[in-house]
Amino acid sequence: MENQKESKVVSVYKIRCIRFLIILLAVLCLLPGRGNTSNSKKKSNLSKPIIDCYISTGDHNWMGQSLPIDSAASIEASFDMLKALGIQRIYWRGLQEATWLEGMHERRENPYYYSFWQWDRQLYKQIDQDKLAVEAAHKRGMEIWGVGSLADFGGQADSPGFNDYPFNSEDKLRLEHPEWVPVDKYGVIKQNGPVEFAYPEARKAVIDLNVKHIKYASYDGVTFLTYNENFSTRFQDEFGYNEPIVREFKKRYGIDIRFEPFNRGASRFDWYRLRGEYVTKFLTELKTQLNPLGIKVGVFISSFEPHYSQPWNVSDIMLTWGHMYMDLETWVQKGIVDELEAYGYCSATGQLKTVEDLLWMSRQTKTNVSLLTSSPHAPLWKEVQRNTRTIFSVAGDEMWIDYFNIPNQPVSALKDNNVLMQMKVLSQIIYGKTKVAVEDIAPLAKHNNIIMRRLALNALGKTKDSNAVPIIERGLEDPENAVRYIAAAALKDVSGPQSAAKLLAAVDKYATHPLCEIAVQTLPSFRPFPQTELVETVKTSTNPWVRTVAMRALAAMANADLIETFSTGLKDSERYVRYAAAMGLGNIRKSPEAVKVLLEATTHDDPVVSDRAAVSLGEIASRNQKEIVRKDSTGESLRPQMIAALETLFGKLGDGCKRVDAEWGYRSVGNALLAMGKDGEAVLQKFMNQTGDRRLAEDAWKVLYIRQNQDTFSEVSEKENDEAFSKRPDWLKKFHSERQFKLN
Repeated sequence: MENQKESKVVSVYKIRCIRFLIILLAVLCLLPGRGNTSNSKKKSNLSKPIIDCYISTGDHNWMGQSLPIDSAASIEASFDMLKALGIQRIYWRGLQEATWLEGMHERRENPYYYSFWQWDRQLYKQIDQDKLAVEAAHKRGMEIWGVGSLADFGGQADSPGFNDYPFNSEDKLRLEHPEWVPVDKYGVIKQNGPVEFAYPEARKAVIDLNVKHIKYASYDGVTFLTYNENFSTRFQDEFGYNEPIVREFKKRYGIDIRFEPFNRGASRFDWYRLRGEYVTKFLTELKTQLNPLGIKVGVFISSFEPHYSQPWNVSDIMLTWGHMYMDLETWVQKGIVDELEAYGYCSATGQLKTVEDLLWMSRQTKTNVSLLTSSPHAPLWKEVQRNTRTIFSVAGDEMWIDYFNIPNQPVSALKDNNVLMQMKVLSQIIYGKTKVAVEDIAPLAKHNNIIMRRLALNALGKTKDSNAVPIIERGLEDPENAVRYIAAAALKDVSGPQSAAKLLAAVDKYATHPLCEIAVQTLPSFRPFPQTELVETVKTSTNPWVRTVAMRALAAMANADLIETFSTGLKDSERYVRYAAAMGLGNIRKSPEAVKVLLEATTHDDPVVSDRAAVSLGEIASRNQKEIVRKDSTGESLRPQMIAALETLFGKLGDGCKRVDAEWGYRSVGNALLAMGKDGEAVLQKFMNQTGDRRLAEDAWKVLYIRQNQDTFSEVSEKENDEAFSKRPDWLKKFHSERQFKLN
């Protein structure tokens, strides 16, 4: 009997244990990364996570020192290296590039960027980068996804970018449909970047544009960035007041958000959600078109706040698309999005938390999660890498090798036949971890692998050994553009007496945008600075690219001895040379002669030159906190002449202006007047107060109260913005109120 009782107790105990284990397993299945049956199919070995990579094609095309992709041979070499590193999927930003090139109107009046647009178009026409990349990836058994943008279609000329006005480009989607451009609640200020997805026609146009290029390139998938690259937004809720949004909000919540304040029943967050609904509609409509093709859809997610659009990759955390609620739960539950990619450019711990939240959200669904980082093997990611893909993102060749956690190699590896290990040693030299003699590196500068030649030239520069100079200079004649770029950059580290002439000769022969940009950065680093040689080049070269590079290098090292050269340069047949000359004059310190040349240049026939002359005068003014001390030989201050010249130039931009800078010149000249202090502001106030010219009044008001610097966010509060609009002349308020749409 005792044994039977004991047996029953044991059986009950076993049953309870089994029940407990079943419950425990059920609970574990609900934990992130364990219960996601779809994600578990993608599970990788903890010691060997799935590593993908991100290539921002436009940045690579601009910066010749990034991983090369500007020829068939360089794409092959780069993808060979990626395959050797174990990359399984490439996120290729060429989709955004291709859609830009189809519809973008580039502004010639911004020579800095127009040079790049010409080069970018040449690349796509001559080598068809996207097709080559897809073929190269598939040949190596790698996937390739196109990366596009939901919010970046260029902008109006008077919005700020990276350098001088005008903004460099704007897509025909915006130019041909101005009503699609997001607008502020006053109907006055337009946003740079997006088209408003509240318009069904706008969504369709963007979808059709992307699908066309997705099909053409034959991508395996597509994913989208949700930021735009400009400084036009001044506060987070500045835009999003187009007619469909205002009308729908009024229908749902009973208030007109342009004139009535948000409240509990019609909140700002309801507005964010409404704006986000149109993003969900866009993705749903896109998914409907791509599903039959078997092409997956992803979205890059902000690791700061996953439910809102991304901030741009600059130090300020500004959501440049604006506040719109990204309804991730709906995207996941309805299968609208196949992958959520947690973007980097933030604290690693913040990104990790976002990845964990996305894994939890997507559990037991078909939506996968990825994270983008420059440190794919950091211990921080080890646990989440069980159920995510890791997207590796860096720029220069040496970074791909150094950041990938390959163990340091002995110098003897340079003579082995293991290409990856040879590259690792060269990266060690570049980062100062290993010292090697020039003769040990030199043979690799002739290697048949393009990446190897680039790394070898870079490493030769880091030796600082003059014996490396002839080898580096020979690199300027390499058959591949990508190798010539590194040779030009390596001369910043070590150069010889013939280096300037050889670099200029390379520009004369090849004259690609990246080579010119690197040459402009390299020439000022030579010691002694080859000023006489560059001055002679500006005078005698028949190649406008060479004259431009020489003038820009001189502008970076401007001094009073160059006034005559800059003055002559203002008459050059090439606009970029004239622009650079005006810039150089502004960089000369304590020179009334330079100021006088700039004063005359404000009357130049080319508005690009006259506006740059105004910018230079403003920069001179900004360097003098007290009086703008620029006295001529008689002891008279040049300040009144500077203000008068700027006033005259601003006055040319009014109603009926036919100048090419009619839309944007007021920003260049107006900001220069602001730099003059109270006297300059008084001039602008005078223009604002007059009633005979609407454009002058409005532009003067914008300069004074809607301030925009060209290379940073000009942040204000919403209250400050309302106060600025209260300063508008009454007749301008009436004009704009009559232009605004009316709700029933």
